[in-house]
Amino acid sequence: MSGLLNVLILEECEAVALELQRCLARGGYPIRSCRVDSVTALKQALGEEAWDLILSNYRLPSFTAIDALYLLQSKGLDLPFILVSAPIGEENLVSAMKAGAHDYVMQGNLGRLVPAVEREMREAALRRQRREAQDTLQTSERQNRELSQQFRALLDNIPDSLTLLDGDLRVVWSNLGTSRLLNRGLKDLSGLHCSSLWPDCSARQNNCPVRKCFVSCQVEKAVVRTDDDRSWGVRAFPVSDGQGQVVSVIKMASDITLQIQMREEASRAGQLASLGELAAGVAHEINNPINGIINYAQILADQFDDDGDCREMVREIIDEGERVANIVKNLLDFAKARPELKMPVAVEDILAASLALTKSQLSRDGIRLLVEMSQDLPPVLAHLQQIQQVLLNIISNARYALNQKYSGSDPHKTFHIESEACVLGDQRFVRLSFTDRGIGIAPEALNKVMDPFYSTKPSGSGTGLGLSISHGIIKDHGGEIRLFSKQGHHTRVVIELPVAEEEPKDSKRRD
Repeated sequence: MSGLLNVLILEECEAVALELQRCLARGGYPIRSCRVDSVTALKQALGEEAWDLILSNYRLPSFTAIDALYLLQSKGLDLPFILVSAPIGEENLVSAMKAGAHDYVMQGNLGRLVPAVEREMREAALRRQRREAQDTLQTSERQNRELSQQFRALLDNIPDSLTLLDGDLRVVWSNLGTSRLLNRGLKDLSGLHCSSLWPDCSARQNNCPVRKCFVSCQVEKAVVRTDDDRSWGVRAFPVSDGQGQVVSVIKMASDITLQIQMREEASRAGQLASLGELAAGVAHEINNPINGIINYAQILADQFDDDGDCREMVREIIDEGERVANIVKNLLDFAKARPELKMPVAVEDILAASLALTKSQLSRDGIRLLVEMSQDLPPVLAHLQQIQQVLLNIISNARYALNQKYSGSDPHKTFHIESEACVLGDQRFVRLSFTDRGIGIAPEALNKVMDPFYSTKPSGSGTGLGLSISHGIIKDHGGEIRLFSKQGHHTRVVIELPVAEEEPKDSKRRD
């Protein structure tokens, strides 16, 4: 054996201790030893040295081998412990073995000592290796738990939906983003089939990115839609085993509805800008022939002074020509780019310009227009073009609601516009009210219609930006826009804009 063997001998008789040392030396063990025969000396020796082996008599003057074993256990020491003693009886031997003794050698048969020491040293080395392996495993498990907790926290803080799916497309694991999105507990999701989580998904069978990922062993992407008109960017990431086979797939779903709608709206805005430029160009081209028609009609009117019927017909031509010219002028005014300056403007003028562009549509749809404007309304501080945009949006929404409820003309197919001056707090405002007897707005949607991209219209009929933009414009003017509606009966939109100057003292006060 190489290396020095550090031996602690628990023995009252020094001669016996020397014989044990000689026996080990003859067996090829270079040793360093210490003999103790009291508990105090034993405690001191255990505290000062790291021992490789303990040889102990069963009974010493002040303690027994069993007492020594309990002391070792209390200190957490696992040392080869061999009893070297005169016969101690079967009962005492069993007790010693239960207490932790590893072997028993009778003092009269020391020939067994060296083989017993060799065996117990090997066993001690194996126990030490197992402890080290167990400690390493426990450390690794603790680190893995900490890493798993950190990883879980990271994934749970990702707002997107993350789901690990097995080869049968069943949920192995999911993050809190999935739980919140589907309004289900994490434990409830485990084991469910993907199709039960997304029953209205537009990606089916071969179009499913997860199925494709299992086949291609590559990252797959797709944009899918659900029945609630939301769009999802779905990416599927393969998870392979040691042989390169895809055993599971991580599915990541991100709500990209807003991005798609913004992209579509940007495209629509570009189209509208181009259409506005085209309309302005066409309006300019119409201006010249309209002016010519009006001028020639005026000449004819002068020539038909004596013919009342002809003169009346020519007067109708002039009136209609001037109406067309007025529409063209309003269209040009609306399309014209203007600086973002607010100035005193008359609400009547803004409303008149807006109705000039829409009145013919309302009439063609059989909508009865009722306008009640208060006299001597004070001007409001506003950007004319922006407020006109708001009014055109409200008129368009009212027209849509009325046409949805009434397919043709009807006595109740009315759109009512009112105005009044009012005082809110210590500030003066002009209030405009727009009431249509159309389909109304559902109670659960009433608080959402001002949100960007929220629309009560079917897909393709609106972007849901009109009221949101209108709300922003009115807020920017220091005003207020409010909606009141009863589903299936009516909708009322109220706009309040601050006046640009002191208004008459007889203004109405809101309750």
